[in-house]
Amino acid sequence: MKLINILAAAALTISVASAQDVMQKSMSIMEKGMTQIQQGFLNNNLALITEGTQLVKEGNKLFSDKKVIAEYLPKDKKHMINVAANASKRIELDVSVLELNLDDKAYINAANAYSDVLNACARCHSIVRNW
Repeated sequence: MKLINILAAAALTISVASAQDVMQKSMSIMEKGMTQIQQGFLNNNLALITEGTQLVKEGNKLFSDKKVIAEYLPKDKKHMINVAANASKRIELDVSVLELNLDDKAYINAANAYSDVLNACARCHSIVRNW
């Protein structure tokens, strides 16, 4: 019986650590992507913006699964899974809008979409992380 409890505790620890790793990797990738997009806008560098949007999409995809979000959030924040999931959906949509506007050479609209991505990030962080 003790062995089963130890194995269950180890599995739970690994699961939580895995979710934490996914969250950290996701946020790190998105941070890098957002920085590249901003640098691209500031330097009129479309390639940098495009690379950044791909990173944001990649990082957002990692942390868009409600199961991963649930494992990452502390007990007193579990009810906020939908806030994080909705932010992920909003980021996905805004990145698509950014890309479409870049294709149309509507750079102001693309910059506005970037701003919306940043707002989605900040909103989730302020609500879920209480800062």
